Amino acid sequence: MKLKLKPCQMEQITVTYLDQLHYDLKEELLAHDIDPYLDADDVVEVTRSIIAIEVVMKDLMFEDFYYQWKLVNGVEL
Repeated sequence: MKLKLKPCQMEQITVTYLDQLHYDLKEELLAHDIDPYLDADDVVEVTRSIIAIEVVMKDLMFEDFYYQWKLVNGVEL
């Protein structure tokens, strides 16, 4: 089976996937804050991944939507 997506559909899938990945990584950091279980290197990698996702989301989303998303989902470092 072959599926052909329009560019806007590919972007929406990417945004949805990155949003979920960002949420999962943020939950890992919150769980680690409650009961530390990650190595220091792992915390750095998770934090870098969250920052990278936020940078990509800024490029993919319209400015107004990005700032609204960032207010709700962003991580304050």
